[in-house]
Amino acid sequence: MSTDVEDEASEAVEAADRETRGSLVRSLLAVVANVGVLTALLVYFGWVRSDQMAKMLGIDEAILGMTVDDYVRRSVQPVVLLPICAAIAGLAWVGLDQWLRRRRIRLGADDRIVTWVARWMWLIAVGVFALGLALGLIGYAITYIAAPLVCAGGMLLLLYGLMLRGGLRDAVRFAPMTEGVLRGAIAILVAIGLFWSAMNYATVEGTELARDFPNQIEKLPGVMVDSAAPLDIVSPGVDVTCAGSGEDLRYRYRGLRLLESTGGKYFLISDEWTFDYGVVVMLPVDGDGLRFTFVRDVYGIADAGGFGPCASADPEPEVAGQG
Repeated sequence: MSTDVEDEASEAVEAADRETRGSLVRSLLAVVANVGVLTALLVYFGWVRSDQMAKMLGIDEAILGMTVDDYVRRSVQPVVLLPICAAIAGLAWVGLDQWLRRRRIRLGADDRIVTWVARWMWLIAVGVFALGLALGLIGYAITYIAAPLVCAGGMLLLLYGLMLRGGLRDAVRFAPMTEGVLRGAIAILVAIGLFWSAMNYATVEGTELARDFPNQIEKLPGVMVDSAAPLDIVSPGVDVTCAGSGEDLRYRYRGLRLLESTGGKYFLISDEWTFDYGVVVMLPVDGDGLRFTFVRDVYGIADAGGFGPCASADPEPEVAGQG
């Protein structure tokens, strides 16, 4: 009789264990594999990265007029790292769960280690969450990015620990409504952790890109702008030459680089842009009388293409008494 009771208890524990794993996996997938969450993550990352870099360059991000597509294209590659980290953490969880499951089957549900993990996993989760908070206070870029992810991992471990604890023989399981509220609250906190980590990552990347920007100017595409009217571009390194006369007079501006192309506009900077004095020129892509020539001039051999010095617009004053 006692053997039958033990078998029934073991089967009940095993059934509760399967239910725990299934519900936990569904909760994890609801957070990690949600297309809407990932899309919002991409857009938010792209916006924070562009905003941080624009501030470092001395302009407002709103001036660029970027679209959702622009944000997503600029964030796909970096944001891929976040799902990779989540996948690695998921694989580690699978390994732990399989180890506990095999040990329970081999040694029984009353095994000391299995019981200890089930009872105290929540405490480990609290420690992981505290570690995430501590990482955020250290001040390094990598810890600044990792802190919210570690906190989110701690919340998921807390959910896992509470589910394991509910599968013990003497445990009182959560009521269905309480369990649903618990999962929903942790899902919200995990989503916040992902967005927070993306914001930190984007802030770090935007700052690093802006700091290294003066060293990257020579790698940007060179641009020559031809115009039927003077554009009055005043910036260090910009040279203006002219060709023709009268109504056929055209102006050519050299020494410009393409910073960004978005919203139907070209954003240009000069070859000698610095943090001390930098000018960003905005010109419409299809502006009347404008023509853009993109130049790859590695060795600086390009000439003015027939354009010469511009004559002064103001006639020279006559000298009194001169006939």
